[in-house]
Amino acid sequence: MTMRIAIVNDNKGHLLMLSRILEKCSTHEIIWIAYDGREAVEKCRLDKPDIILMDLVMPKMNGVMATREIMAQSPCAILLVTASVAGNASLIFEAMGAGALDVVKTPIFGDRDEERDTDAILGKIRIVQNLIAPGKPLRSDNSLAENNNVHVETRKPILCFGASTGGPAALATILSQLPVDFPIPVVIIQHVDEYFSASFADWLNKQCQLTVQIARHGDRPEVGKVLIAGTSNHMLMDSQQRLVYADSNEESNYKPSVNVFFNSLVKHWDDCIIACLLTGMGRDGATGLLNIRNKGGYTITQSKDSCAVYGMPKAADDIDASMHSITPEEMPSFIMEFLNHNKQMAERL
Repeated sequence: MTMRIAIVNDNKGHLLMLSRILEKCSTHEIIWIAYDGREAVEKCRLDKPDIILMDLVMPKMNGVMATREIMAQSPCAILLVTASVAGNASLIFEAMGAGALDVVKTPIFGDRDEERDTDAILGKIRIVQNLIAPGKPLRSDNSLAENNNVHVETRKPILCFGASTGGPAALATILSQLPVDFPIPVVIIQHVDEYFSASFADWLNKQCQLTVQIARHGDRPEVGKVLIAGTSNHMLMDSQQRLVYADSNEESNYKPSVNVFFNSLVKHWDDCIIACLLTGMGRDGATGLLNIRNKGGYTITQSKDSCAVYGMPKAADDIDASMHSITPEEMPSFIMEFLNHNKQMAERL
């Protein structure tokens, strides 16, 4: 399958570098180039590519505004490719909230990270290529509901989120409404490049009263903390209820994968699981959400009209994995109501 790719960048050196990278792949075709966001919006309206490599800081219209306009008029996959990382975290995650798929560094010729940054771009393009290809039917794995491997007593429910395109804005909206004394641990799987995960955690930490940080290998979920997957490997829960980074036999376009994490919770978390699948391209998280529901968990998807991309939630809704389809603004009250109801039921026993 040939990928039709557009580049939006006002730096001629960066344009040359990106063009050379793409020209090495016979399945990649550059269909147009734009030198600012405004030009990109117009060109995308006339000829929509499979993916846009979008710079962040540009004249006339920056990458945030261009992303927002394109997703409203001619939605397609947008990958932020920027050399302007320092001091621009808020712009990066604002653009991702508006619908950008992910963010990578612009490769610089001769730089020590040139090979790593080049591989990151090509890897993200492969993910989009897999996402827009015809997919396999989704199904639940009922065997995951058998929970015989737990060796640590779980004392509280856990709240977990899976998100991709548009996720940062949705997560900021939800977490900002959770109280400082929120009574259960929170864990997030957001599709974001490892290089930017720490900046994402710092940015999100400023949006809420809870402490947001990258999960370290071996961490356990804690009340008062929001732990975020922070590497380009899968994060999952082990039999000791620790968060670990590891490979997985499960098929997935993404690392970290929402499905891999959700399914590990089904195996190893013996109290209630509250799982929310938010906006995102593709189908990651859908079968994991269904497995959580089948185990007796409380499952929520982001409603279609509130999604930047109604891909992951739609895949879950299509297989009846969700108990509620609601907006990010509504989720905190639904979650608190569920926790209060469970507390009252426990007090009666």
